[in-house]
Amino acid sequence: MLEKEIKILDIHIKKVVEKLESFWAEKTFEGFIHDIYYDFPDNPNLKMENNDRLFRVRKKWEEHIYTIKRKRKELRKTEKVNAKDEHETEITDVESFSRVLEKYGMTKTREKKKHRISYRLHGIEFDIDEYENIPPLLEIEANRREEIDILIKKLGLTKNEQMIGWSRSLFAHYGVEYLNFD
Repeated sequence: MLEKEIKILDIHIKKVVEKLESFWAEKTFEGFIHDIYYDFPDNPNLKMENNDRLFRVRKKWEEHIYTIKRKRKELRKTEKVNAKDEHETEITDVESFSRVLEKYGMTKTREKKKHRISYRLHGIEFDIDEYENIPPLLEIEANRREEIDILIKKLGLTKNEQMIGWSRSLFAHYGVEYLNFD
């Protein structure tokens, strides 16, 4: 699946939720998310980051999901969006899964935690994220940048700063450190 998104920074959560609900957006999730990233730190040829990829294990409620993403830098330049090919699969035994990753040379490299409220409207995803020490933000994920721009207007967020960057860029923007293991 190709994912295209923009981050809208420093939002007022209650106002955004009220607008989304006035559009009849469906609330699909509210809760905490814990992400742990894995990589091959000792092998530059396999290192996910060196190959514009990431590997993540996410805990969302009691569900565990592993995700592999490939960054699409050409779309970031041409369409002014974060773009990634993404594949997700549910994991039933996260401890065993983690041991297998480590057996094959992957190690935990960083982690992050956030509170998220998610909505969906006509196939468009809206994620309101709250990280510690970072003002709340909204991610809008759609098929086209034009759809995102229309929704930013409809939500009254045209004056908010927009970010075309992944979470590391977000943390750097606010001077907040990831929990790094390496």
